[in-house]
Amino acid sequence: MPKYFYSCKECEYTFRAYHSPKELLTNCPECHGVDALLRKINKVFIKKQETINSDQPAGELTKQFIEENRDILKEYKEELTQNEFDNKNIDS
Repeated sequence: MPKYFYSCKECEYTFRAYHSPKELLTNCPECHGVDALLRKINKVFIKKQETINSDQPAGELTKQFIEENRDILKEYKEELTQNEFDNKNIDS
């Protein structure tokens, strides 16, 4: 389960939460502010693979790893884009 960091716009309380990428927390657990939370940008979560004993060149192994994680990276990019858009709308 991915780890996310949140910060409250009202009381500045910060915390981390574990939940699915499609879930978004909005209410502050500290001050109970409604729609007061902003999700902070976090590091990308990439599935870890075991060491492969292979005769394949390193470039082929890298390409294979990228292909296997393409969906995770795409979801993360979309999430960041939406988060940036949401933050711009809040600041306006």
